[in-house]
Amino acid sequence: MKKNIFFIIVFLCFLPLTIKNVYALDSTYTNGIVNNRGVNVRTGPGTNYAVVKTNTYSNITVSYPEGVEVLSHTNGWTQIRLLYNGFLYTGYISSQYLDETTYNLDINYYNSLISSGFPSVYAEKLTKLHAVRPNWNFVPSFTNVSLNDAALNEYSPIYKNLISTSDTRLLSTDGAAYSNGTYIQFEPGWYAPSIDTLKYYMDPRNFIDNSHIFMFEQLSYDSKVTEADVQKVLNGSFMEGSYSYNGEIWTYAKTFLTVGKEYGVNPVHLAARVLQEQGMSGSATGAMNGSDGLIYHNYFNFGATGSSASEIIGNALNYAMKNGWSNPYLAIKGGASGIANGYISNRQDTLYYQKFNIIGDGKYWHQYMANITAPYTESYQTYKSYYNSNLINTAFTFKIPVYSDMKEQTIVPQKSNNNNLNSLNITNCTLSPTFDSAITSYTCEVENKVDSVKITGTIDNSAKVKGLGDVKLSEGENKIKIEVTAENGTNKTYEVVITRKKAEAGKSTQVDVIKSVGLKNDNDNLTGFTLGSDVSSISKLIKDKNSNVTIKIFDSSDKAITNGLISTGQKIELTLNNSTKKYNVVVSGDTNGDGKIEIGDYSKIKAYIQGKIKIDGSYLLASDTNRDGKIEIGDYSKIKAYIQGRIKSLE
Repeated sequence: MKKNIFFIIVFLCFLPLTIKNVYALDSTYTNGIVNNRGVNVRTGPGTNYAVVKTNTYSNITVSYPEGVEVLSHTNGWTQIRLLYNGFLYTGYISSQYLDETTYNLDINYYNSLISSGFPSVYAEKLTKLHAVRPNWNFVPSFTNVSLNDAALNEYSPIYKNLISTSDTRLLSTDGAAYSNGTYIQFEPGWYAPSIDTLKYYMDPRNFIDNSHIFMFEQLSYDSKVTEADVQKVLNGSFMEGSYSYNGEIWTYAKTFLTVGKEYGVNPVHLAARVLQEQGMSGSATGAMNGSDGLIYHNYFNFGATGSSASEIIGNALNYAMKNGWSNPYLAIKGGASGIANGYISNRQDTLYYQKFNIIGDGKYWHQYMANITAPYTESYQTYKSYYNSNLINTAFTFKIPVYSDMKEQTIVPQKSNNNNLNSLNITNCTLSPTFDSAITSYTCEVENKVDSVKITGTIDNSAKVKGLGDVKLSEGENKIKIEVTAENGTNKTYEVVITRKKAEAGKSTQVDVIKSVGLKNDNDNLTGFTLGSDVSSISKLIKDKNSNVTIKIFDSSDKAITNGLISTGQKIELTLNNSTKKYNVVVSGDTNGDGKIEIGDYSKIKAYIQGKIKIDGSYLLASDTNRDGKIEIGDYSKIKAYIQGRIKSLE
């Protein structure tokens, strides 16, 4: 018996080869059943081709009795299309490992499906299944809600649906599911899927195939099912015949039909479920000797748990004795009651609806499990059980959801949706609130002396970001926007409002001092010096205009100096109002730091342009005489023209 468990199936999801509108109604359809175990699916027709990989680099292999669609044949190899771990792939397997049958497709049956309300994509796939399994019945289940709205309602709260996967492209990066670069585990190994991943698993069109249609098997009572239909399921099994109850002879088929009607459970499903649990010959829990001398039956294996065969049988017997199942009729009736309780009576009469409650009471809640892949996984186990028990051609009814907006078929996410900043730091600035990738608006405040900040941050490897780096600040509010673009093109914008305090009345700053003597400041690099000025004259000029400033000038070796030519590579340190700031001296054209402009300066630029030497720091800035951000022939020519007297200044 299936237990009410929340997390049970560890299931990795993989990205498929994306194929749009792959199904078309041809005149024939070839179905294949894999006849061996562990058969590799290859990228081409031969063992010299690689095995098809999932996005997590695991091999795709198929085993009996996997059903696949046959596409073509090449030199003993068959090209197939199949669902693997929920996603569609194509590849090749050796033809010896595939039993193939070609069927003619019935256009009249296709038209009848359209008339019943199935969209064309459903009808195309179901017509192929009908050709393979003509006893199967397909009925549309109209949800009266759009797939998009259903997915949005399922998506919240985030923990209501979970998936176990190492592929982060399938996961949610919403605030409740992702924080500062870490995907939140709601249970060990279990994460929240993205809305697109959830929608993919909710789209019935993705799972209509030979092996997984059983997620839509109707488990509620179907008045069209006859005793003869049930008998076909039981033929050849230990329940083929009859038994005695209350002085009457009952066939097992009649029993399933009777109790199925009473409890609203499909009798074919009840019979097939028993044979899944007991096997065609019956198991030890089918007839057990009780301590009271009676024979008890536990056909559905309720309570049949334990770590050994004897413990399992003992628990199954105790369960049956407690419920008085001393006759096949009572055991079947009790099992039907248990299956009906809670779900089938709430219209949740398929594996799909037991996971995604779209139509019953407690809509979008009252669900059997959180694992969104469970209907897919369990449906294959059901298919395999029916196939191995020779029940696969039984007249099953499949109740398939049809949403109100069945337009373009959903596909599994191909690219990451992660458009989060994972961290954000700003020099000299404390963010409020504390950084969280889910929060997009922040403020911070800096002192007036801080005229620039450096913004750094981290993102997912697949994303791109704009807005990081050095930022100049004006007094007052400075609005900074940082935009992160995910691999799939979606954007998220973070905004930081940085407030630079205004200067206190009567107090000047280093910026004011620099402006007062006509110098220019570019990221702590000072320009505008008169060529040939003495260090002492610069110091005096600054002091004369700003009596409360303390000035120190250092040479390129960081040694304090009081005289000599002002030259590139020196540093000027200004201390004002208990604040000290050091600036780099840049004398335009003085590329070698001697305070003069001579042939050696333009020779140095020429050597740099030819790639013979490197220039960096203040010397690189001094070489850019035309201030275009590049060192090239124009700078060389300008210095040469100055030396020749053709121009009077390089500033």
